[in-house]
Amino acid sequence: MHITRIQVEEGFLDGLDLQLRAGLVTLIGARGTGKTSLIELVRFCLDVPGYTQDSTRRSRDHALSVLGSGQITVTMADGSREVTVTRTAAEEAPRKSAQFASPIILSQTEIENVGMQSGGRLRLLDGFRDDRASGDRDESAAAAEVRSLTLEVASIRKEIEDLERRYAELPAIEASLAELAPQEAALAGISAESNKKSAELAAIVTQTSAAGVTREAIETYKARVKEMGIALAHASGPLDERWPDGVTERLNIPLTRLAEARGHIARAIAELADGNAQADMINEELLSKNLVLEERAREIRKEIERLQVGAGATMRQGQQLRERKAQLDAVSGTMEGRRTALDALRARRNQSLDRLDQIRSERFAARTAVVRTLNDAVGPRIRLKLLRSGQVEGFSAILADKLRGSGLRYNELADVLAKSMSPRELLEAVETNDIQLISDAAKISSDRALKIINGLKDADLGTIGTSLVEDDVCFELLDGGDYKDISDLSTGQRCTVILPVVLQHRDRLLIVDQPEDHIDNAFIADTLIKSILQRSPEGQIVFSTHNPNIPVLGAADVVVHLESDGRRGFVASAAPLDNPTTVNAITTVMEGGEEAFRRRSEFYQSHPAS
Repeated sequence: MHITRIQVEEGFLDGLDLQLRAGLVTLIGARGTGKTSLIELVRFCLDVPGYTQDSTRRSRDHALSVLGSGQITVTMADGSREVTVTRTAAEEAPRKSAQFASPIILSQTEIENVGMQSGGRLRLLDGFRDDRASGDRDESAAAAEVRSLTLEVASIRKEIEDLERRYAELPAIEASLAELAPQEAALAGISAESNKKSAELAAIVTQTSAAGVTREAIETYKARVKEMGIALAHASGPLDERWPDGVTERLNIPLTRLAEARGHIARAIAELADGNAQADMINEELLSKNLVLEERAREIRKEIERLQVGAGATMRQGQQLRERKAQLDAVSGTMEGRRTALDALRARRNQSLDRLDQIRSERFAARTAVVRTLNDAVGPRIRLKLLRSGQVEGFSAILADKLRGSGLRYNELADVLAKSMSPRELLEAVETNDIQLISDAAKISSDRALKIINGLKDADLGTIGTSLVEDDVCFELLDGGDYKDISDLSTGQRCTVILPVVLQHRDRLLIVDQPEDHIDNAFIADTLIKSILQRSPEGQIVFSTHNPNIPVLGAADVVVHLESDGRRGFVASAAPLDNPTTVNAITTVMEGGEEAFRRRSEFYQSHPAS
């Protein structure tokens, strides 16, 4: 894809209407004529961010300062397909006729500093990948599914913990029943009448116990219905979009489907409400029957009490214990059901986590292939190395935020955990209370590991488990006999590393502002020009420059000469390299005039290099 036309209305470049073609385009002109301004306006129009937040802000401020209240329009072509993009200073996003591949745009300071930022280096590398958009979509979907399933896991896990706390009462109740059994046995044989009353009381206990179990089940049912109702109500929230004229008709079928879906949701909510009402009626009926049974039980206990003093209290105690035991026996079944559901959820989440890991592994493999290709192209002088999951700072920051307020030295611990455990490992260790795994991995005591688990247990474990620990790419330069990391290089050396890598983009639109800054003419002639000459005829490189070697030795297809009257910048000429107007512009602007050029030529001829 290449730019075919740039139009500017108002601002410093008001009236600019520049026609371009594929190949090498150079912007030349004295300082202050608008070369950088034109590049920043194109960046603003196409909404291309900088490689750091600071460069993004500075680029936007520059573009707005020269555009004023005006508008810029950029037309691009990709074969027979044409895309028009327009943006005003007041618009948050550009208007575009179709989707397009974002170009690479580098300002002067970005060429110098992009290699110093791990994110900037990775973005340069990813610029060579074709799978970014689909991979990002798949990763986002897999991560969202993991987070959703993790919330469900947490909900069921808390429910099981509550059931386990209740079920823990059962041994004590069984022990009390065992202690009471001799007294109940003694009472049972007092008289036939007492036995008859006891049998009737036992029947009542059976009924009230069954009613108690049913009421427990009703409460569980109502809790499930409430959760579903909240979820459905949230999903059917109001849709207040006001569609522009013509859009409603185009969206008629989708909007009809949406209305039908909302209707289904509304009916589902109504069905849940009806079910709740039926459950309440059953509960009320059970309560009413229980009142009658309990009244009869009181009467029987009084009658038995008359038969033998103290019998009523013993039987009442036995009745209460058996009712509670029946309820806890029912809890055991519920607990097993929830454990089965938890295992199924975790199995589904493991599949989603496996898919997320696979997507990230495939991305690493794609990046590895890019590194191999680039090393073949720019080596051995320049070398790239890729480290899997090398940028742990983001994951560490997430953990520090989640551990804040835990009473631990969270910054130090977060860094240790991020370097020693993957997000998935930490998620699973916290959920399963695996103290030993965290202790061994982070080389900390069991007490500290337990505090970490307690500190993270109520955090958003889905966010923790899907945290992206980005790969890290290193750029190195062969200096003497050793490779030096880009962080140890001078500004000029960093540029000699970055530019050859960027210029490996053969078919992509590339715009660079003054690439010659901080590099010498020998590098331009030996390395930069060779890369330019290897460009694809369908691609486009746009350079603003003060160095004549770039348009001349690079065989520029179009040379744009910008001038300024102090108030406004304008195009003095835009023509091929061999056009007389272009030759005159290069000679005057870049060579210091014909006389200066002639004198240098005579000097070189009379002082040949040995």
